[in-house]
Amino acid sequence: MFNIFRDLKDLDKVPIPGLGVCCPDESNPFLLHCNVLINDGPYRGIMIHLVLHIPEDYPLTGPAGNIAPGLEFNSRYHAHIHEDHRNGHALCNDLLTNYAQHFRLVDGGSIKQATGWSPGYTLSTALLQIVTFFADPDLTFTPSSSSIDRLWNMVKNFTCETCGHSYTKPNPVIVDYTETMLDKQQAEEGTMSKEEEERLKSERERLQLERELVEKLTCGVTKQNVIEDDIYLGYPILFKRDNYNRLSPEIILELISYDAYVAEIQKSGGEKLDFYENFKFRSVTGADYNYWLPLYINSKHFQQGRMIIQNSISVIYNGSAQGVEKYDFASHMALDVLTNLMNKSAVRLFNGELFESKRAIEAYCHLLRLLMHFIDIYPELEYKINKTIEDFITGLPYRNKKVVPDMGEFLIKISLSNKYTFDDVKTYLYEECFARQIYWIQRNTAIQNLLDIKVEDLPAIFQSKKVSYHLWVFNQEMAQTFIFPGAKDKKQQETVEHLKHPPNRTERKKIDNYIHLCKPMVTLSLKKYVNSNEAEFQPNIFLFVIALSAIEPVVYDLFLARLKTDNKELEVQQMFIVQTLFELVRYNKVLKSLTLIVGNVRSEVDKWKRLSRLIINVLLVHLQSNVLFFITF
Repeated sequence: MFNIFRDLKDLDKVPIPGLGVCCPDESNPFLLHCNVLINDGPYRGIMIHLVLHIPEDYPLTGPAGNIAPGLEFNSRYHAHIHEDHRNGHALCNDLLTNYAQHFRLVDGGSIKQATGWSPGYTLSTALLQIVTFFADPDLTFTPSSSSIDRLWNMVKNFTCETCGHSYTKPNPVIVDYTETMLDKQQAEEGTMSKEEEERLKSERERLQLERELVEKLTCGVTKQNVIEDDIYLGYPILFKRDNYNRLSPEIILELISYDAYVAEIQKSGGEKLDFYENFKFRSVTGADYNYWLPLYINSKHFQQGRMIIQNSISVIYNGSAQGVEKYDFASHMALDVLTNLMNKSAVRLFNGELFESKRAIEAYCHLLRLLMHFIDIYPELEYKINKTIEDFITGLPYRNKKVVPDMGEFLIKISLSNKYTFDDVKTYLYEECFARQIYWIQRNTAIQNLLDIKVEDLPAIFQSKKVSYHLWVFNQEMAQTFIFPGAKDKKQQETVEHLKHPPNRTERKKIDNYIHLCKPMVTLSLKKYVNSNEAEFQPNIFLFVIALSAIEPVVYDLFLARLKTDNKELEVQQMFIVQTLFELVRYNKVLKSLTLIVGNVRSEVDKWKRLSRLIINVLLVHLQSNVLFFITF
């Protein structure tokens, strides 16, 4: 019921042109009356009065729509209007549950809801679809003028017995298509003083930031948010079996609340789920899931939901929710589960489109923050991380898939260690990484004898595991980018100027450019590796990828400090920087020096900007024009 009132309130705040919705009987919010002013097609200008039937489990199940009783708008006027023998003339649209009648003819009714409906949809979504529905009657013939005239007369003479709607006194009142909220807003602003305009502008910016924060922390199903409502947010999880029949969790990149998840369980007819792989629920975006993992929002939120969080991690770790003592939560489960899901988020980011990539970054950071909190409250996890790395360094018996199952997860642990750095481990890490590829390289028939590898075999060897190498380097960059001292410390974060305030729309565009610049570098460098025949040049490609952090201030200066947002200019700058930096590959000591020099003044914002501009305007420009050369020793 809460969701219905929320949707009606939103429609009242932001009306949809050509639509009106009301609740004739406040004691029954599950029955709504609507007016639709058809805006296109042969019936343009005709107003249709509808009745929406809202199910009790809304929004898990979508509404049903019928023509109001007494208004004979039937299949003569629209090909997808049918008689449902219950509420009259029904709208057959896959967003509405009336469409289930079609499913019953196809599969005996095993599908209970319309294929087009998602729990994340609202009444606005359904109503907008209905406007489109009436604009195209989809008849096999063109409606005659006499047929359209009859419909006009029918609509003009119709009066609803329930709400009193008539053509001359519409109920509910609709917003005309020519009237917008922006028109009203501009008219009001025309009478304001300059001071009032500035105050209004400042207030709008504040409200915009609040809206963006609320949007980020809102359940896609219930539309409740963490800031205004007492809810627990988390990620849907899909349990499925891998090729070895092992249960494996996969994170769904959207947020839903614990209440929404429980409602799905109850809808399935159970109180809890013991074996999650036997069930599949539908997420807001239409993805399958069967479990749920809460987030860390703040310490208070964590404490309130700690039992739910720990139980969720235990279930994901064990693959079962049976009340057996051996399945009780233990701290090591948090480390194993969260590094596993973080690694999978990195893979999603590596494989995804831009929209999914943003969500994968958010998921990675949410999971990281939760893991960091577990490390804070369970100090033994810090010891376990350091011991795993120490063993990996000291002996071959600890460098195998049984001890370190996944190198991507191990990279995350290295970044989380308070004792070891990547430089401490990299020699052993490279050896193990390449050793694990031998099996797959051997399966590649292009290499006949691994004991007699020639220089010309190197491209084929790399090609056989190119994706694996690419992903491995990408995982390393992810860990080094997002895991650093102070990642969870707000005060330390605020010492970096561009993290002081949440990004507005313009800044988000610039940050997109930042990502757009950096991401192709790994791809381009690996292409250079494959296409080059220089044996000495190829190993330096990997050093280049590792040294990408040297250009962080350069990129910051280009796309944040200088406010560059033009896409064409971005492409030019991208190719200039990438090609120029490749010249530095042969002088990797220079890259390391740049990293040290700029890194030492990171906290001194003015000096940091000045040095980064010197790199762009002097060093790179002169290097590109062959004016400047480096001498290595």
